[in-house]
Amino acid sequence: MGPLGAQQSAPDSPAGETVVESEASAASVAVLGYGSFAAAEGERGITAATFAAQMNYLKEQGLSPISLQQFIDWKQGRTNVPERSVLITLDEADAATYTVAYPILQQFGFPYVVFADGRSFQSSAAALSAERLQEMQLAGAAVGSHSTSRPLAHDWKFAEQSGPDAAQKMAERELGLQAQRITASFGSCEAFSYPRGYADAHIVENLAVYGYKVAFGLREGKVQQQHPSFMLNRYMVSDMQAFARAVNFGPEEDAVKVLQQVREAASRELPVSLPVEVKSPEKAAAAFPAFVENLAVNAAEQPPLPPAVDPVTGQPQEQPPADAAPIPAPVVEAPALPELKDPVLTPRPVSTKPAAGTWVRRNPGEDWVSREFPQPVVPREQTRVAVLGYHNFSNTRPVSDMLMRTSEFCQQMQYIQDAGLTVITMQDFLEWLLGDRCLPERCVLITIDDGWRSVYTDAYPVLRAYGYPFTLFLYTTYLSGRGQSMTPEMIREMTEQGATIGSHSTTHLYPSQWKRFAEDSPEYATQLKQELPDSVDALKTLFGNCSTYCYPGGYHTEPMRQALSAHGVRAAFTVLEKKVTTLEDPLQVHRYMVFGTDPRIFRRAVNFDDVPGIKPTAQGITEARERAKAFFPRAFESVVKPADPAAEPKPSSGPLPAPATPPAPKAELQEIPEPNYTSLPA
Repeated sequence: MGPLGAQQSAPDSPAGETVVESEASAASVAVLGYGSFAAAEGERGITAATFAAQMNYLKEQGLSPISLQQFIDWKQGRTNVPERSVLITLDEADAATYTVAYPILQQFGFPYVVFADGRSFQSSAAALSAERLQEMQLAGAAVGSHSTSRPLAHDWKFAEQSGPDAAQKMAERELGLQAQRITASFGSCEAFSYPRGYADAHIVENLAVYGYKVAFGLREGKVQQQHPSFMLNRYMVSDMQAFARAVNFGPEEDAVKVLQQVREAASRELPVSLPVEVKSPEKAAAAFPAFVENLAVNAAEQPPLPPAVDPVTGQPQEQPPADAAPIPAPVVEAPALPELKDPVLTPRPVSTKPAAGTWVRRNPGEDWVSREFPQPVVPREQTRVAVLGYHNFSNTRPVSDMLMRTSEFCQQMQYIQDAGLTVITMQDFLEWLLGDRCLPERCVLITIDDGWRSVYTDAYPVLRAYGYPFTLFLYTTYLSGRGQSMTPEMIREMTEQGATIGSHSTTHLYPSQWKRFAEDSPEYATQLKQELPDSVDALKTLFGNCSTYCYPGGYHTEPMRQALSAHGVRAAFTVLEKKVTTLEDPLQVHRYMVFGTDPRIFRRAVNFDDVPGIKPTAQGITEARERAKAFFPRAFESVVKPADPAAEPKPSSGPLPAPATPPAPKAELQEIPEPNYTSLPA
């Protein structure tokens, strides 16, 4: 059976919804911005009772909380919203947001936006974890970005004064990286909250590049449909007066009446022993005599602050000596925010040719090879190959280095086609590397390690839809179909539709396990034979062919390379990043391990221009998302694991079932330890 042809629609066909031409909406939206919440009596922030009273006021007065998607659709002219609409946003994605605000919003059933920063992806005890954010998302929240490290205005100014490369590097880390992390974990990232309200034209341009649709500052005022999407007004609700100003949709003179109504609503919610509102710790101290003492105790129990990070390099800064004179903060002039306009990005041209050529089998027992390519071939020394390495896929489980969102994987496959890169088979790669054929100038080789069942249920349908060949690196003790592993029958089906089989050892030993034996010992020789040659032979018996090897964790030694060469293995792959050229050692092939937590790896892999700036690549990947979603929407749905593994739907079956309650965030399998790619031996 030959490969499936790609089903891509015409490149110039519009993707996504069509904007309806209509008159500008007369409605206005009050965007409510909440900072910190008080997790206990006397702490700084909005108390649970105060927040509940405010939400109850919205309900009593018939105001309409709308979702982020409704807000964006209204801003872009796709739909209308009620005249008195509010958008609820939460800036501080910390633990109190989950314990205080989340239950109340869930009780009222209001949609809202949580702006997460980098702490949520660093296991910070003070911040909302990715698992809790996912729980909130399933209950009605949208997740937006509050940047990676919430830099101050003078951090941005310092980067700009250091030069355009430094400013772009900071934008990449603060805006791009966070957008891609959130997209990978929660499906999309379309809203941004400026830390401390600072914005400039360079930041706005990068927000558009990285796929944001709206951005919110700190200036008060209702949002109109015609307002610039990247400098939207917002009421930061720090007290009842600010809330009253936000929810007053009448003349300014009605503000006093609205405030009285708000306080009456609060008095029905707040216990008699509590004040109606707490504006600051200083005023709280008068209401709660033990406040100052409790504050000191809480401060003493806090973990130490992380080291300061240089805003340009992202590296830890050296701490100044204790007796050093403090450095005064630079004076930053307020930017002319009203002059900021929504940038107009020039759409990147996309390829009109499929990414993979026509590939066939010369003989039934051989691997796939391309008969012709979509791009012209060049002399061998001009070709560069980016070898991509993946592991596990899911749209519902928390992402990790080893687990990527299925939707992000589909977006990456779409970008490969858009950029005019050529996806090659493993046989193409081997013949080129060993001097037997020529390839196009910019090629991609797709590899997937271990043998997770999600390769069959999630990645395989995407690869089959795009018509891309791929290689599975399997370790033989993980082919039983138990737990999260694939069955041999699943793998055989994939070999008939474009997959090539390579070995990933027998038991997936890691460096620490290999180092228990001396390389000249009998134990080492026995282990070497079991893990390398025996695994290759076992895969040949099962699937007919196996001529490549992938080192678990990238660890390899000279005895390993000699054993592979003697056993007929033609190429072996590491985990070290670099484009492959004709100068590559076939038994130490470089590879980009594409983590689910770091989208920059894929950008580096598909950037064949070898220039420091990757903004054009980032824009192209952002644009590829809507085309991918329109072409293969199934990859953007939630995949649910059936209770009976035998009832697992095949990739060619109908629509996937509706999402269920997400599983507990714990590893379901302990057979594959998480590799550490940053501490490999030289």
